[in-house]
Amino acid sequence: MRVALVLNTRKDESEFEVEYDPPHTVEMIKHGIESAGHDYIFIEADENILETLKQVKPDLVFNRSEGVRGESRESHIPAILEMLGIPYVGANVLSTAVCLNKGWTKKFLAFHNVVTPQFHILSSTRQVNKLDFIFPVILKPNEEGSSVGINEDNVVSDKKQLVKKLGSMVKEYQQPILVEQFIQGREFSVGVLDCLGPKPHVLALLEIDFSRFPSEVGGVYGQKAKTIYEGLDHYICPAKVRSDLKKKIGQVSIEICRLLEVPDFARIDYRMDDNEEIYFLEINPLPGMDFDPDNQDISFYPYMAEKSGYTYDQLIQRLIESAARRYGLNK
Repeated sequence: MRVALVLNTRKDESEFEVEYDPPHTVEMIKHGIESAGHDYIFIEADENILETLKQVKPDLVFNRSEGVRGESRESHIPAILEMLGIPYVGANVLSTAVCLNKGWTKKFLAFHNVVTPQFHILSSTRQVNKLDFIFPVILKPNEEGSSVGINEDNVVSDKKQLVKKLGSMVKEYQQPILVEQFIQGREFSVGVLDCLGPKPHVLALLEIDFSRFPSEVGGVYGQKAKTIYEGLDHYICPAKVRSDLKKKIGQVSIEICRLLEVPDFARIDYRMDDNEEIYFLEINPLPGMDFDPDNQDISFYPYMAEKSGYTYDQLIQRLIESAARRYGLNK
């Protein structure tokens, strides 16, 4: 097949390009596509992509695009691909739009009895006094990924602090803010491969070990933890959890992928309190694929895959096979 890799290339290290893929990741995915026996094409996910896709006409797109702008930016490329009738790896238009919006995702899953911390979506400080909160709470931009806008000072313990932080975040990010009960406890990340296939694979469970971070991180896996203190020694993979808890988290993760119709790959984050209650935090249907040990630039998803016995090339091949099966391209 002619497989086109479509993504946004990271050109700088700014907070708003942290989701984009660096050149090293592009080369890794290219190697995986070619190792699987496919012809490789690269397409930048910019405003010219519609005409480029019409000219290139790939058999399958390996979609990594985060979008250029807007609250539904991760849906732009899936929408164009569906309009042109081009099969692609990854979640569809509706799923990517919903999953980028933390509030919509939590409302939808809560309706299906998935446990999530108490939350409110606020766009003005005037709303604070009309609502009840279980403090402490953590504030997050509602329509961002990769921990954009999140650090230890996002956790506040009363309404006065909440009003101050909310006001500054609304002004800076120009979007609603998720105000979520901050669950004290262990944090896990779960990778699912071939999510809606006949045999979905829950990858090795990863735990973020906050005891290995400096105290200033404050138990928050935000931009400071990800950049200043990034390093594999802060994570435990496979996580040390009882088999029954591991099974429960895996089952919940597969069910979440099914409910949200995320077909090929996903990374899902949870907190677990002292009573071993598992709380869903968020899902990423376009999980990071960086794997550059020399520069300590390693995303959770390929790291969990490696700990599950996959080489990077094998992971790329499995993702292509998952999408190809859905579209009947393996026949």
